[in-house]
Amino acid sequence: MSVFDKFLAGFSFRGSTPDYAAGDVLEVMVTGVEDDGGVGGGTAIARIGDSTLRIEGAPADAVNTRVIVDVESWNETEHRGIGTYRETVGESAF
Repeated sequence: MSVFDKFLAGFSFRGSTPDYAAGDVLEVMVTGVEDDGGVGGGTAIARIGDSTLRIEGAPADAVNTRVIVDVESWNETEHRGIGTYRETVGESAF
C-alpha cells in the first residue's frame, strides 16, 4: 500500500441527498415553512442537503430551531420525507 493509498484510506465524499428510512430519529434544523394551500400556517420543513423533510406537529415558532424528528416515510427517488415532531432541543446559532 502506497503512502497515497494510506492517506486516502477511509476517505469518501458525502452526498447532498442523504437517504433515511421510516423509524429513523434525526436532529434537524427547521429551515422554513411549506405552504399548505392557505390552510393553517403551513408545515415546518427541514432541508438536509438537497433533501426535504416535512415535520408534522411542529410548533408554529419552530423555524430556526433544532428539533428531534421521527421519520415516518421517505421517498428515495425524490429525496423527500415526512417526519413527526418529538421535541425542540435548541435554537439557531445565528
